[in-house]
Amino acid sequence: MKKRRAGIIPLIDICLSALMTFMLISILVLNRSAGVWTGTVLFSLLILFLLCKSIGKDEFFNKIYPFCLTAFLIIMGTTQIGHINKLRYIPSYDLEAIYGGAIQWVETGSFAGYYDYFDWFPNNLGGLCFLYAVFKLFHVFTDDYFLIAALVNEGLLLATYSLVSLTAKKLWGSRYGILTLLLTGSMIPFLFMADVFYTDSLSMLFPILLYYIALKTDESEGYRMWGLCLLSGVTAAVGIWLKPTVLIMSAAISLTFLLRRKWKKAAAYMLSTGALYLLLTSALQYGIYHDHLSPELAEVKNTPYCHWIMMGLEEDGRYNPQDYEFTRSFSDPDERNAALKEEIRSRIREKGVAGMTGLYAAKLFRCFGDGTIGLSDFLDDYPVQESTLHSYLLYEGRNFGFYQSLCNIVLYALLLLMTVCQFMSVRKEKRVREAVRGKELALSLSAGGLMVFLMWWETSPRYITNYLPVIIVLAAGGARYLTAGIIEKGWDSRILSVAKKYSEEIRIFAAAAGFRTAIYLLSVCIMALMGDYAEGITFSDFLEAWKRWDSAHYINIAENGYAGAIENGEHIFLVFYPLYPWLMRLVYAIFGDFRLCGIFISVVSYALGSVFFYKITKREMGDETAENALIMISVFPFAFFFGSIATESLFFAVTAAFFYYLRKHNWSKVAFLGFLACLTKVQGLLLAFAVLVELFYFKRGFALIRKRDWKSLFRRIIYPGMVAATMLSGFVIYLLINFAVEGDPFKFMYYQSSHWGNGLCPIWKTFRYVKEYALDNWHTSTGMGLWLPELLLFILYLAAIIYGVRKKLRPMYMIYLIAFFLLTYSSTWLISAGRYTLSALPLFMLAGQWCREHQRWKLPLMLFSAMLMMIYMTGYYTWKQIM
Repeated sequence: MKKRRAGIIPLIDICLSALMTFMLISILVLNRSAGVWTGTVLFSLLILFLLCKSIGKDEFFNKIYPFCLTAFLIIMGTTQIGHINKLRYIPSYDLEAIYGGAIQWVETGSFAGYYDYFDWFPNNLGGLCFLYAVFKLFHVFTDDYFLIAALVNEGLLLATYSLVSLTAKKLWGSRYGILTLLLTGSMIPFLFMADVFYTDSLSMLFPILLYYIALKTDESEGYRMWGLCLLSGVTAAVGIWLKPTVLIMSAAISLTFLLRRKWKKAAAYMLSTGALYLLLTSALQYGIYHDHLSPELAEVKNTPYCHWIMMGLEEDGRYNPQDYEFTRSFSDPDERNAALKEEIRSRIREKGVAGMTGLYAAKLFRCFGDGTIGLSDFLDDYPVQESTLHSYLLYEGRNFGFYQSLCNIVLYALLLLMTVCQFMSVRKEKRVREAVRGKELALSLSAGGLMVFLMWWETSPRYITNYLPVIIVLAAGGARYLTAGIIEKGWDSRILSVAKKYSEEIRIFAAAAGFRTAIYLLSVCIMALMGDYAEGITFSDFLEAWKRWDSAHYINIAENGYAGAIENGEHIFLVFYPLYPWLMRLVYAIFGDFRLCGIFISVVSYALGSVFFYKITKREMGDETAENALIMISVFPFAFFFGSIATESLFFAVTAAFFYYLRKHNWSKVAFLGFLACLTKVQGLLLAFAVLVELFYFKRGFALIRKRDWKSLFRRIIYPGMVAATMLSGFVIYLLINFAVEGDPFKFMYYQSSHWGNGLCPIWKTFRYVKEYALDNWHTSTGMGLWLPELLLFILYLAAIIYGVRKKLRPMYMIYLIAFFLLTYSSTWLISAGRYTLSALPLFMLAGQWCREHQRWKLPLMLFSAMLMMIYMTGYYTWKQIM
């Protein structure tokens, strides 16, 4: 007998694990957004990272916990109250019935205008009575009933947040109490829920309150235990009257007491809860049906529970008017109920096992797969005023997709960690399970019970609202178990050792990404000042602002391929190299917006390029020069292109890494990175000169030839050169693309000349027309934005080459800089020299060296360059000739 009892909880845990896994798989299958799932994993890892970093600081968290809880409640309360008027709306449908009915009841003593609704839907009588009591109590202070309802709902929400944190603290300590505050604050819909005072949010307090009282009951005996049981009974009665799903938590607590063989507590709990619920329900129903509604009409018109089960068997279980028409087509309740039950059986038979499994998956996704938890169901009911928030929160809002994705990331992370918590409970030893699992079991049982209920009931994202606090606590438990596993296996030490080993690289990468983010924030200021955004700047507006000039062409190639990217019947976009649009196509599965893909690639590439550029400059010239060089390239007047939808950041990263490994003579990596460079820009071919020079300079190839040491020549020069030469296959692939699209591998040269007006010419001819245009038009927009910078850059290149020769810069850098300068300024129509210069890395290495030698000029030069960058970025945003 004892063995059978001991095996019940593990068996239940296995069933709950299977159920939660099925739920997660359903969401994964039906929401295949790689971006959302990537965000989910990253958010989950962030939580684990924070927990690992906080280990051993329990005393500190115990001290700060009260302040954290107080600060959190103040911030959340202030934020939510601040949104009440911005999001105010005129309630309709079900909410209008309980809201309008409560107002009418207070003002007239009756809700006669809503009798018909409550004859059909008595399940909302609890919400009506609650709002009536609230309005009756507070209407002496104001006649703004909406404000009263929102503020009372806000008070219930703050109480809920407190209990979530206090519950986690009681289970696992202050660290986890603070963690649940973080998780609660991450649930974006909570920030806007005060206005949504329907029964979903009004009842959110009660499941977690019931559980918290149960924890206290578990520790108590005698009169205190009976007092807590009576308090549970009142809490359960009010909660169930508001939202029947609160019953799931009450049942889970009762079952937990029984499974743990705490018979006295189980009996006291069930007796108190059942008696008080029956008492309250009987009293309320008697008052309502004696003074207001007709029991005879209720028998005929009350919508039976099997109606919602029947509706839950159609499509994905959401509301459909046809089933309501079917239910209301009967005048005889017995006939109606029999017909509904038969329809339920018919639909189940028709679907079969496979169909029902698919239906369950669709319903779980409908309920648990929308992180917005259906707030727009209410907020879009005749908003009193328009605001920027509505563009995010309403289904038809321009930014709703972005908002929903963020909400989904957080919710899916919570569900993932909750499932981990459940799986870890299965693996725990019997001793640990009995000591710890008993306290957590009611949480898992209630979450699993809600899933089972929603698999059969009508579905809506709103229906998980009152159990989100339970999910948050379970998610904190899952994070706890994972953290313990990480520490047990020593993964935290390994990760920290790796982080320590690459601390410099991590610091530079983070600083570069942060700098890029700061530039984006400044760009939003420029948009607001220079653009016309009467309705406010949206995220889409921000992305569109970076879609300038060639950016649109790269997006076109990414969307349609070279064959599909056609203008006036010609493949003029063959002049653009393929790696950047290919990467955009690759990450499109994650972000779902090619503009965002391009910016993401540019930011990551810039950060990676900064790491390699710093390391190679440091190796050649020292720490201070490396820091100066990185700053100079980052604030170069045209460095804002590093954040644009263009190839500059990608080529910067590939070229910097290429030089780093070329300097280390890692020829296989040189070949691979050179291959990528040749797929990115035509300037990638110039890297081959750097390879040749490095081979003959370092390995003294000419000396070997003079000595006729052919064996050493092959081993030290020819073989590495052959390996490195495979980099040119990147350019061969580009030629093959031209051949596949147009039948001519060199067709890009034709389009470069005929459409884009560009070709090779002697450098003195380029200098001549650049000088003439600059001197004639320096005072115009085009002159300042295009020709004058190109003239000054020509002089800068010459000065840098002379300076590099004087400083004996390693030949591989010098030959690349000279070749880059000659190629750039040997163009028949040079209009992007400023942008191209971002790829002339040796130029900025020399700039860093010059700043180190001329300290008094360093800061003024950097500030002046940064100022010019902001000016030119403003011009870029306003479509000046900066490209």
